[in-house]
Amino acid sequence: MLYDSAPVTGGEHGAEVMCSVREFATRHTCHPELPSVLEAFAAIPSIGDDEAMLAAARGVLPAYIADYWADPQRWAPLRQSLRATYISGLDEHGVPDVVDDREPLRTLSVPALVVAGRYDVVCGVRWAEELHKLIPASRLVILEHSGHFGHLEEPERFADEVAAFVTADNA
Repeated sequence: MLYDSAPVTGGEHGAEVMCSVREFATRHTCHPELPSVLEAFAAIPSIGDDEAMLAAARGVLPAYIADYWADPQRWAPLRQSLRATYISGLDEHGVPDVVDDREPLRTLSVPALVVAGRYDVVCGVRWAEELHKLIPASRLVILEHSGHFGHLEEPERFADEVAAFVTADNA
């Protein structure tokens, strides 16, 4: 199962994330907390320790949930319980450590379930559709009312889709 995943990291993925963040900002242009979310995204490239990583994770959380501001109290415990560890995206030579698994994914011969939230700013529909096209025996599910946390935003639908996949005859 690939849940809110992308086959690549690096510039291509980063550009797609920024496009999704702009769409998020457009949808919430008048919300008073929008500037702080955008500031948290802007801080990500300069992160160098766990404390800054945690602040960014908490700061961007409203963008990770499809309708966060409709009920922020629902998400307050999640925001407070977040933990984060800084891991450099650079290799041992200080060069960005880019992943591109597109070719190996084409060789998978096992059934795969690809699940993504319609409003996932990090690994949304664009990447889910690409994964689905790359993996020969895949099934694609888009959670229409979710962001990055579909298992929390649409738990029944998420569980139903996973159960149907697990119990299906995928031969």
